[in-house]
Amino acid sequence: MKKILLLFIIVFTINVSYSQRGSRERVKTLKIAYITEQLNLSSKEAQQFWPIYNEHDETMDSLKKEERRSIKLIKDADGSEGISEKEAEEFLRNHLKGEEQKLNVHKKLIKDLRQVISHKKILKLVKAEREFNKRLLKQLRNRRQRQ
Repeated sequence: MKKILLLFIIVFTINVSYSQRGSRERVKTLKIAYITEQLNLSSKEAQQFWPIYNEHDETMDSLKKEERRSIKLIKDADGSEGISEKEAEEFLRNHLKGEEQKLNVHKKLIKDLRQVISHKKILKLVKAEREFNKRLLKQLRNRRQRQ
């Protein structure tokens, strides 16, 4: 298990530092490998788990993309002449709506996964996602510091 984790870290480091082109796909591939290793799913569990998780991941990506687009609009508006109070109110309303949507998507994931894997494995998934994100951020910070 430690050898697999070490191999994962080495491959992850090489992939992240090699190139930015296609980096999102590489990160997704590494995330899948990491989650697979951490959850230790049976083949039956994996067949049921991945379609649910992939749907969740696509929905979250879509919501995050919309959130980034909204933030960019705020920056653009604020950078030129500023935004009005009404526009600020609308941005806040949309922000809260987006956060609520992300929470609902996460709740749906847990509800759907309860029918497929154990509660312990769902908790392992939550932990694995957090750990993966921490490692990814650490890699990005280290890369920026070297530049």
